[in-house]
Amino acid sequence: MVSTKKRWRIRTNIVWDVDKNVPVFKDTCWDCNYVELPMTDPGDARPSFDSDRDLLAKTLEEEFGAGKYLNEIIGSGSFLVNKGAGLDDFREIFSRGTIVGKLYWDIIKRRWRFRPSYSAAKIMVEKGVIRKVTVLDYPKEGSNISGNCEVDEHVALVLNGEPIGIGYCRSNGRIRVVTTFPKELYGREPFPAPDIPTNIHDWIKENELRIRMMTSQSEKFLYQMIEKVKKPVTVSFSGGKDSLVSLHLTLKFVTPTVIFNNTGIELPETIETVRKVASKYNLEIVVADAGDDFWHAVKMVGPPARDFRWCCKVTKLVPMAKLAKEKWPDGALNVVGQRAFESIERSKSPRVWRNKWFPHILNISPIHEWTQLDVWFYIYKNNLVELVNPLYFKGFERIGCFMCPASPLAEFETTRSVHPELMERWEKELKIWKDRLNLPEEWITYGLWRWLSPSSRKKSLMRTVGIEYDVWIEYKGRLHPPIIEKKVGDGFVRLKFLSNISHSLSDQESIIGKKRDGKLNAEGYSVTYKENVIEIEGENAIEGAIEVSALIYRWFKCMRCKSCEVWCPTGSIKVTTRPKVNAETCISCKLCLIECPMYDPFSDRIVSAVLLDRFDGWRRSTKPLRKEVLKELKKTFSKPVGEPPVTDDAAELGGL
Repeated sequence: MVSTKKRWRIRTNIVWDVDKNVPVFKDTCWDCNYVELPMTDPGDARPSFDSDRDLLAKTLEEEFGAGKYLNEIIGSGSFLVNKGAGLDDFREIFSRGTIVGKLYWDIIKRRWRFRPSYSAAKIMVEKGVIRKVTVLDYPKEGSNISGNCEVDEHVALVLNGEPIGIGYCRSNGRIRVVTTFPKELYGREPFPAPDIPTNIHDWIKENELRIRMMTSQSEKFLYQMIEKVKKPVTVSFSGGKDSLVSLHLTLKFVTPTVIFNNTGIELPETIETVRKVASKYNLEIVVADAGDDFWHAVKMVGPPARDFRWCCKVTKLVPMAKLAKEKWPDGALNVVGQRAFESIERSKSPRVWRNKWFPHILNISPIHEWTQLDVWFYIYKNNLVELVNPLYFKGFERIGCFMCPASPLAEFETTRSVHPELMERWEKELKIWKDRLNLPEEWITYGLWRWLSPSSRKKSLMRTVGIEYDVWIEYKGRLHPPIIEKKVGDGFVRLKFLSNISHSLSDQESIIGKKRDGKLNAEGYSVTYKENVIEIEGENAIEGAIEVSALIYRWFKCMRCKSCEVWCPTGSIKVTTRPKVNAETCISCKLCLIECPMYDPFSDRIVSAVLLDRFDGWRRSTKPLRKEVLKELKKTFSKPVGEPPVTDDAAELGGL
């Protein structure tokens, strides 16, 4: 069976110079005596901060009483932190040329834990701060062995006094073998590199060639694009480190306008950072402001999820589209702090592109091929630290919407420690929906709201915390008015709603098509409706039912984002509290529907699932391909042949 799991196709080439005790890049360190680092892909590690050292010391003390041995365990200098793979936040710690251990968030205990690797285990065994369990041979990872230990305790598995693995004590009195160390490490010294106390400035000195090379390439790219495009230059500044570097690079050539997308769910430090940076360089700020649209939309359709990302349209794409249309009707060159190593999706993105929401704006990323280490090297070398968002130094890995469903639970706890009032406000909204849907408290506590469908991650989390509930509640409970009867056949769909839906369609029926003989006729289907019943006939009846349902639900649960107004080519639709269409000027292009969040993702994800009795209804065979949708969009928003590709990624609006 072929795996459908997404895999990285790029990887950093960070290695460790064991003579100078610094991380370096293999391609610019030809004469180095280096060792490879076993990083989880893509290996986009960052330098440690004081908060990382403090967190490690606290965790070692709480779990092993070993806080005082911090320097012996991880070295006295700076170290690397890399994102690993785990159920929640999982960080690999690299120091002195090897992996020291893994720092991870325990979702049950709701605290940080430390799992030693060989080097840390050897030191901890020598210091007597970790329980030893003697084994007679190398056990198999994942197996269970007997031994004396306390529940939830990490223990060192030792063979002839030498650590050969780590075990985890289970409630049944057995020890699960979490990991076994490579046999070639047996009896070796714990660290390849000496404990020279190096810091970020020492690292920069040894990576000078790399820094010059990456900076030069980015500057050349920026200069060429500015000269070629000859449009007003803007920089999307999110208040994060990547967009700060992109802005600083751009300032070497022009004085750009700063664009800040205020989603309404940004942390105060982020907003202050944007103001501070703009003031420092005397730059104009224009704000794509979502206001309180997010909070209104939550009340309408419930919390967003990783597979139900209505929030990006409402808080990012629509405000940006409005701003771009108003401020730069003739186009602009927008510099974005986007990096390929941030996500698998971004690794596939080109360096130059257009977003279909504002196709007249050309987006470019001068730091597309930079690693986190490159970014931080540039920041420290160019004395930009005072302009960096302080949240990075308080334990935040990313800067953005504080309750993003893509966040791990550990990040929510970090937010709670800094801004408890914001997490309290968010959890009040979650509680409203928990009660409305009659869901267990764990839906909030363990962040199960972060997935709509019963994905593998959600099911794994539910098994871990030991709960079960009918996930269909999360779908059907968001439908207002509810669908109380349905009949789906070959070329026919009949839906009966609890409430009268005739007004919702009479206000918008021209979007579907022209009415003849009492039927609304669209491409591939026809519609009749009366009071609380709709009937759709034709070869595209399924898609027709989903489209018509989107019109109904957006009338009852309008998010007020006004995406429909942005997209309507004739100005035929207006939103006050609900959408209203001028049938005389409407051309039935459906653009206002296609880009409405109540169609995609609401009806596409929720109505389709209920209609077809399958959670993956969005994968239905009748669904129009994205390229077909883009063809429709191009009829209204055309672009010259041979230009960069059009994407629909909300994430590109500002680098982190």
